[in-house]
Amino acid sequence: MARLFQVAYISTASDFFDKRALREILRESNGRNAEAGVTGMLLYKNGHFMQVLEGAEDAVKATFQRIQRDPRHHGIIVLLEGPVEQRHFQTWSMAFRDLDLPDHQDVPGYSEFLNTPLTGVEFAGDPSRCEKLLLLFKKNVV
Repeated sequence: MARLFQVAYISTASDFFDKRALREILRESNGRNAEAGVTGMLLYKNGHFMQVLEGAEDAVKATFQRIQRDPRHHGIIVLLEGPVEQRHFQTWSMAFRDLDLPDHQDVPGYSEFLNTPLTGVEFAGDPSRCEKLLLLFKKNVV
């Protein structure tokens, strides 16, 4: 069995992403990543992305190499990279900021993560390093 591996990065969008473009990224990513056995979370807020990818090391590295070549974003900075004991994101998901739920609830993998208030309870348990990074992105990217 291949060991689990995780990559977390941030980047800047090359152009503004409207609702339709974000939905298309979600649809593309869901299919491609499910086929590769890669799960994670992709956040987009005010022209910035943060993504966590997890799965078999070869699959995660291949997915990340493809992402690095994508001209829709630039300035990629790897925040974390390495083996993990377990998956933290069992299903592929993506969160947008300030989009209406009825417009997106039908898209598999859509998450309301960025549209829910940050209360501090999220840090009370023992969140993983990647979960902490996602929460910090949620709190600080304006």
